[in-house]
Amino acid sequence: MKKLFALLIAAMLLCGAAAAETVDAYTTASATKTVLSGDALAAAEEVLMAKSSLLSSADEAKAAGYQPKTGTGIAQIMSINPDGSIGLSSISEWKYESGKVFVRLTQGQNALNLAKEGATGTLLVKGDSGYYIVHLKAVAVTVLEYSEETAGQFDQYYSGAANALNEYDIEFDVGAIEQTSMLMF
Repeated sequence: MKKLFALLIAAMLLCGAAAAETVDAYTTASATKTVLSGDALAAAEEVLMAKSSLLSSADEAKAAGYQPKTGTGIAQIMSINPDGSIGLSSISEWKYESGKVFVRLTQGQNALNLAKEGATGTLLVKGDSGYYIVHLKAVAVTVLEYSEETAGQFDQYYSGAANALNEYDIEFDVGAIEQTSMLMF
């Protein structure tokens, strides 16, 4: 069962299949989800932008006049670990913008899985009427190495200072956005 679950998630993470004998990861992994296009896609993008964070650094959040964004949402970001198991992290620092997703991850296995150009992953976001499944492909990665001098540049919610963990800013292209009325696992 664990291997079947891993294969299902791996299929969800694939960005498009070219050969006819491969599974279309966007539509056949579950009959309860729909690939969005047209007005439905535009509506989903509005929700994703509204739930996105500002990706503010500690210095920005401390600056005079800083206003935190309200209505943001926690998301889950998924990847495949080197041993084939699922990497899943809950994150508050993510942003959707015009077919792109930007995330800020503290060093850990999921961050390492996603912090290379071409890496694929999935962002799961709870909307008002269901969940959005956003298929991602990494196109740019910036690594911020922790030091006392760089501490203010790290995310305002960064929690890795005690272990001097790096932070990864990752830009993804969005391959597709799906919607489902139920959480699938």
